[in-house]
Amino acid sequence: MSDPSEFVDFTLTDRAAVLAVMRSLQRDQNGWINVAPSLAPEEMPDPPSALIRLFGPRGPEIPFGTWVPGVARAGRVEPTSLGLQHGAGAKAIWQLRDQGILVPAGWKVLADHGRRGIVLQLPADTQVDLALDWLLRAAVALTALALPPDWRAAVHLRD
Repeated sequence: MSDPSEFVDFTLTDRAAVLAVMRSLQRDQNGWINVAPSLAPEEMPDPPSALIRLFGPRGPEIPFGTWVPGVARAGRVEPTSLGLQHGAGAKAIWQLRDQGILVPAGWKVLADHGRRGIVLQLPADTQVDLALDWLLRAAVALTALALPPDWRAAVHLRD
């Protein structure tokens, strides 16, 4: 994985800066973002034991999302993908559905694994605000911790 070229701080209610970056990445087909809540060191949960990390059935307590816009290759545009690692365990899509957070029509669930998380395939022309909104709502809903309103996006460029 490449080092981030920049970081973009945003809040759950003010996403303009990260949405501008996402639109640019989508237009240029050059990179992706990772998003996570901005937690102070004292807000971080205690790390699980090595055995739980290795054999436990759940992902990280702190959600970690990835958005990768579609890329033109071999005369076609590959779909956009959205991923979310979380600590809610197996069948997270069902947990989200029970909370009223549905996978939008046209989006395809590629994975819903207790440890590795959710991976969705989105149509290449999916609006970035819709993708980010779903990702953040899902992250908050699948997290037992009280998350802050402050988040950070790490921007990765392919070039």
